[in-house]
Amino acid sequence: MRRNFLAAFVLVPVAAFAMSQAGLFSSSSPAKAHTVITPSAQGCDVHCDPNWMDTNLRLDQIQVVGTAESYKQRPSSALMRLIRMGGKKGAEALNYEQPSLDAQLDNDVRALEFDIAYDPVGGAYRNPAGASMAMDLLTEDYVTAMRKPGFKVIHVLDIDYRSSCLALTDCLRQVAVWSKAHPRHLPLVISLKTNDTKTPMPGATGPLACDETAMNALEDEIRAVFAQDQMITPDRVQGSYATLREAVVAHAWPKLNAARGKVIFVLDDSAAKAKAYQGTRTSLEGRAMFVATDQASPLAAFVSMPDPIKDNARILEAVRSGFIVSTRADENTREARTNNTARRDAAFASGAQIVQTNFVSADPAIGSYRVSLADNPAAMCGEKLASEHCVRFAGPEGATPTATAVAAALP
Repeated sequence: MRRNFLAAFVLVPVAAFAMSQAGLFSSSSPAKAHTVITPSAQGCDVHCDPNWMDTNLRLDQIQVVGTAESYKQRPSSALMRLIRMGGKKGAEALNYEQPSLDAQLDNDVRALEFDIAYDPVGGAYRNPAGASMAMDLLTEDYVTAMRKPGFKVIHVLDIDYRSSCLALTDCLRQVAVWSKAHPRHLPLVISLKTNDTKTPMPGATGPLACDETAMNALEDEIRAVFAQDQMITPDRVQGSYATLREAVVAHAWPKLNAARGKVIFVLDDSAAKAKAYQGTRTSLEGRAMFVATDQASPLAAFVSMPDPIKDNARILEAVRSGFIVSTRADENTREARTNNTARRDAAFASGAQIVQTNFVSADPAIGSYRVSLADNPAAMCGEKLASEHCVRFAGPEGATPTATAVAAALP
């Protein structure tokens, strides 16, 4: 999830104000406790057989681990010194990094997220203001990538600009190469968030708005890398139903045997951005991406509920209804720095199909915290399945058991 981290770095008071505006500081009182409804894990049986899973499980009946800010690299030490002027919490929230995309996918990550900035001419983000203030030397690769036209992958404009893949097309090509080498992988969900908010600092870039023109350009970049038959699209799910939502609540998601080796794109953004992407269409006909939206929307298929503790009951109900839900195991590095696994455990137990984290591997600079299906005993069964396992969750009394499979390609 892209967090709107905004900061200014000339004077400490300015930096602190910007960080507080971004939500990195909080003066609110602690959140009230919420009761977590935990599904009970059933024993492993024939339903853990991969052939049975492929034939019987739908796309909405699998649970995977995904990364938020999948591309993010740790800021330089010089830049971190400036970021710390805005406060300890804000600095900690940015002081982490993700493994390479290949390493994440090899580690059973099946959902990725990229924050993208529109740059149709090229060069708009070549000189980040934070780099000038910190005298952070930009690499030749960075300068070359930023000169080219196309969407750029940046966490916080002008500040948190180090990415393992700097252009969206480069990120997508890396995924495509991995996918081709692992044709039996569970489907990969790729979430995209537009980044067009100017950072309140001297010399900051004025980003171009991600309007309908930008959304059409984004569609073109996706289709330049992935062919129609490599994707699961809204049309594929909606079929003959009047709306996408009707198809989803009818559980019209494809079975795993038809979904393996494919990718799914989701625009996880504001209602205004979803509308810009939809344009004048009745639904999302002809489009590559789903949109994460409210459950009541005719376009509803993917739903974001970041807090698995507060939203536990809502997540369970949404999953039961057929929606694919994304939730967060950790955020702002808080859980990792205290090794607090309560939110992680609630995320797995909620039944949300996508559990996002910044720590699929432990960060030695932070601690031992990580989010892995290997650490979720309720999801582990069937030693012969290598890294692909499943478990059935029985919800509240009277609910129909739901099969949950955890991600990885079969050997």
